[in-house]
Amino acid sequence: MPVLAGILITVGIGIIDYKGLKHILHVPKSDAAVMLIVLIMTVFVDLLQAVAVGMVLASVLFMKKMSDIVEDKSSISSVDEFSREVPWIDETEVSEDILNKVYIKHFDGPIFFGFASKFQEMTRALPAVDVVIMRMKKVPYIDQSGMYAIEDAVMALQDKNVLVLITGMQKQPEDMLRRIGLAPDMVADQYLYKDFSSCVQALESGEAFKGVVKKEDFGWAHITR
Repeated sequence: MPVLAGILITVGIGIIDYKGLKHILHVPKSDAAVMLIVLIMTVFVDLLQAVAVGMVLASVLFMKKMSDIVEDKSSISSVDEFSREVPWIDETEVSEDILNKVYIKHFDGPIFFGFASKFQEMTRALPAVDVVIMRMKKVPYIDQSGMYAIEDAVMALQDKNVLVLITGMQKQPEDMLRRIGLAPDMVADQYLYKDFSSCVQALESGEAFKGVVKKEDFGWAHITR
């Protein structure tokens, strides 16, 4: 029994979500409430019951948030699958040289807990590119899991020396990413663009590479206006 108790203590410490606890004051109140309820039930009631209650609460809260967004007519109801990206209409005029070195990821709706694993799969399967552009103009809401999915993806891409640019962020996603330090600590303000056209202009002129690396390091020297 003492040996088993020691093992359980070690396992218990190992599964504590330190990142989630660290940002508990900065994430949406509903996410924080679910986390605390599950934590308290796990300690004082039962692990299986705590997980079940947490899943139900998270699902109900998510549906409520999505219904509010639909009522405001400010969102598309789902995020597209990670199949081949279909270019948006404003991407048809981008030069072939740019497109060959850039992967453009479209986000067509809220980024939430069901999105994280697919986003990680996309990051691992990404072809050899110099730049990844995350287009977020259609993302009205992002929850805690979505924030961490983007954070992990940015870290993985930067480890591969891939430049990450983000365009068109709405207020709630930008506020959340700034609260956890993803912006500007990991993605500097100069790489956050209000619209896609200004991002393309920065790539074509080489301005996007200013201050961090030489654009020649990305094989980008010949791509200028």
